[in-house]
Parts: sequence; C-alpha cells; structure tokens
Amino acid sequence: MTEYRIDDLARESGTTTRNIRGYQERGLLPMPLRRGRVAIYTERHLANLRAINDLLGKGFNLKHIATFLTNPRARVGEALELPDVLGEHWSREPRRRMTTREVAAKLGSADDATIDRLVRAGIVRRIDGTTDVEAVDARIVDNLATLIDRGMPFEAVVRTHAEFTEKLSDAVRVLMRAGHDEFIRREGVGWVPRTPDELAWVTDLLAAMRQAATDNAYTALDRALDAALDEQLREYEETADRPIRP
Repeated sequence: MTEYRIDDLARESGTTTRNIRGYQERGLLPMPLRRGRVAIYTERHLANLRAINDLLGKGFNLKHIATFLTNPRARVGEALELPDVLGEHWSREPRRRMTTREVAAKLGSADDATIDRLVRAGIVRRIDGTTDVEAVDARIVDNLATLIDRGMPFEAVVRTHAEFTEKLSDAVRVLMRAGHDEFIRREGVGWVPRTPDELAWVTDLLAAMRQAATDNAYTALDRALDAALDEQLREYEETADRPIRP
C-alpha cells in the first residue's frame, strides 16, 4: 500500500496541505496514521481528495460533499439538497422585502385579499410581526407588474402564474423521476453511493441532467410559445370572421 506524507499527498492530489487539514477537521478525510510525529496518509486519503476535487469542480460545496462522505446512508436528494444543486437560479433568487405601499405600486393593490392571493400563489411570504412581505423572487413580481401595466387584470395574471408554475413543477418531477429510475436501473432499489467512484458517478449524472434539462427547457419553451401563439392567433381570427349576431 502506497503511503504519503502530507506534502506528497497534496502534490499527488492537486490540492494544498492547508486544504487537507481543513478537510480533516470537517470529517471529510480519515485521520492519518501516526509514526512518531509524522502523519502518514494512504491511497484511501488520495481517493477521497480526488473525489472532493472533482465535486468542487462540478460546483458542489463542502456541505454536500460532507453529507455524502460522512453519512453514506443519507438519501441522495437530502444529501445534495436538489433544489439548491440542480438550479443555481432557484437557490439564489433575488428576494426582496416589500412594504404594502410598494406592493400596491407594483401590482395595483395591497389589501389583505390581494396579499392572501399572492401568498397562495407562492409569489410572496408574510413577514411575522410586520405588514411587510418578502417576494420569493423579485423577478416574478417585476414580470407580473409588467403585464398589469399593460392592462391585464391582477387576478388573471396571478392565476396564470400559478397554473404555469404548477405545470413547470410537474416537468421538474419528471426530471427527478428519471434520475431516480436510472439509479434503480443500474444499482437496484435502496442503493446509496458509498465510495468516491459511486459518488462521482451520481454527481456527474445529476450535473449532466441539470445541463440537459436547462438547455432543452429553453428550446422547448421557445417552440411551445411559437406554437401556442400561432394557435391563439388562428382562434382569434376565426372568431373575428364570424358575423356578430344579436
């Protein structure tokens, strides 16, 4: 079995001695063997370091990696915090605290019924102890305000948003189910990653699924918008051509 001192291990793994010590403190690496005052590392340490480097390069943080390496029985979704990992925009949405006056300026009203409707649609959250709210994503509020500024009724805009996001959630569940099914197809029911190679495979697959889903979603949405626009224009034209009868 190959043995390394910390300087050799850092050089072989492409990291630094400071990182190695930091990973040990986090529990990501087993403690080294001791020969007097000398710390001795093994191939297991090298394999863990390479897996950590690979995952960091794919955008995962040390919290996710620690969950895998220190709790091998954790579910994949729980360990990776999939809403955070698969969608950078979802985890870093620009939240905005808003007063009722600001809500009214944006959306035309901010009475209790309006705020309740926004809360049910998942657009804002109430802030305890105040009359203020927090927009779960400031872009959504701004986009809805744009449509309202163009004359669309508030209720229609919110209803459309809620229906659209519900269908989008269904699409995301299809994606997650595909990953779950692939784990079962390859490894069987109840499998969890236990080695650095298995961990690398799981994260690589999830990263590839995220990229493919993002790219395909944009192109599919463009095609769907074009098709829906053509369909609505045809229906409008057919209606307009009909004679108006009393």
